[in-house]
Amino acid sequence: MGAHKAVGLMLCTVLAAAGCGSKSGGGQAEIRFIWWGNDDRAKVTNEAVKLFESRNPDIKVSTSFQNFQNYFEKLSTEIAGGNAPDVIQMDYRYLNEYAGRNVLLDLTPYVGKEIRTADWNQGFIGSGKLNGKQVAMPLAQNATTIVYDPKLFTAAGVPEPTIGWTWADYKQIAGKIQASTGGKIAGSTDFGGTEDVFETWLRQRGKALYQDGKLGYTKDDLKAFWQLSKDFRDAQATTPAELVTTLNAGAEQTPMGKKLSASEHSYDSLYGGYNTVRPDELKLGPYPSDSKEALGSYRKPSQLISASARTKNKDAAVKLIDFLLNDQEAGKILGANRGLPANLKIREAVAQNLSGANKVIFEYQKSVDAKLGDAPAAPPKGDGTIYKLMQRKHEEVVFGKKTIDQALDEFWRDAEEALK
Repeated sequence: MGAHKAVGLMLCTVLAAAGCGSKSGGGQAEIRFIWWGNDDRAKVTNEAVKLFESRNPDIKVSTSFQNFQNYFEKLSTEIAGGNAPDVIQMDYRYLNEYAGRNVLLDLTPYVGKEIRTADWNQGFIGSGKLNGKQVAMPLAQNATTIVYDPKLFTAAGVPEPTIGWTWADYKQIAGKIQASTGGKIAGSTDFGGTEDVFETWLRQRGKALYQDGKLGYTKDDLKAFWQLSKDFRDAQATTPAELVTTLNAGAEQTPMGKKLSASEHSYDSLYGGYNTVRPDELKLGPYPSDSKEALGSYRKPSQLISASARTKNKDAAVKLIDFLLNDQEAGKILGANRGLPANLKIREAVAQNLSGANKVIFEYQKSVDAKLGDAPAAPPKGDGTIYKLMQRKHEEVVFGKKTIDQALDEFWRDAEEALK
């Protein structure tokens, strides 16, 4: 059974069974908040939650987190079992999936009131709106980036990433780095199975992942992208097949985290995770592009935050959401761990005292800001399935199980089915 259909069946299970949240014996509201991330994110998130509880002694918050690879599988299982979390960190690509099944609380009545938005970029708020309903609020802003090891670039005598470098430049540079290490360290991490990279590459060509709920690109577009990935492999400029499945497993498990790659495609908000396993070793650079006008990156909600439609403690859930988005002290604790704060005043205040990983993230976004585009509409229901499908079909190509054309035909058939 496909992942999309499996999630659908679980989400369609009776949701009212065991309600979200509860009241403890002393009248204290108890809510549960879950997110994806790593230990670095857990540390600052739990610190912010403790501050919230000290400000709101009538609310108790339990928290938990998963890596991104397992997060939505666990979430859909909990929802199907009638045990949905009250407050849910949500991803842009899954917004339609969950909102379309009435799993998420409509926050529209709270926006501009209990959830303060006066200090926000008003256009950014819309990234959490579907069909006229505010089903999520963007937690922070991030953008695609190349995480790289500057020492390996210097040792190979090649330039570091800058706006204006091309994909051909990247392949040549990655090949020289890999050769300089005797093949022990790859010049780049294989990117061919990652939809986020493909989207950036498409946007550089004036195209989009989706158009009117359908695929916004052609078979030839995806074939060219997979051929680009193959060109890197043929040039001995990227990671071997056995590492192709590790990219979404958390920073500590990626080739970059394990010091097996000199550069890796990622999001700037994930830099904290990389910095935890490789302190002060890595930098952030812009994507290569064959277009002088389009970098392809955009102001993306790095994560969004929603409340369950079944929560028994709506007021407490909404109060936590507002706190995480708009409290100055919480903003200082969270820093840029999830990206740049959505509240512009908090962003400005945080920027003045940033250090370490948070400063690196802020400075990177500042350096590319003029090239960042507006976020597209949230992907249609089924994108979560397509995201995994692209990775799986690419892996079959890398391991020699399918040719690009064979994998492409199967991808296209299954992707169109997922969007029905």
